[in-house]
Amino acid sequence: MCESKAVLIVNGREEKIMDDVALLEIGDEKITLKNIMGDVLEVNYALLKIDFLNHKIVFVKKIVC
Repeated sequence: MCESKAVLIVNGREEKIMDDVALLEIGDEKITLKNIMGDVLEVNYALLKIDFLNHKIVFVKKIVC
């Protein structure tokens, strides 16, 4: 399968937030992830990168000024 793992960078380390992500939707205030089982996760993180080769979606916490 070619689904991706979503991770959040916390203190320089990756913390898994969802496996088998099949859909990523970017909204005005949030990003919605949906996996192959139909589970939905809404996050308020900043998208850092998508690594297509390694099937990884990387988020960081938003910086509020």
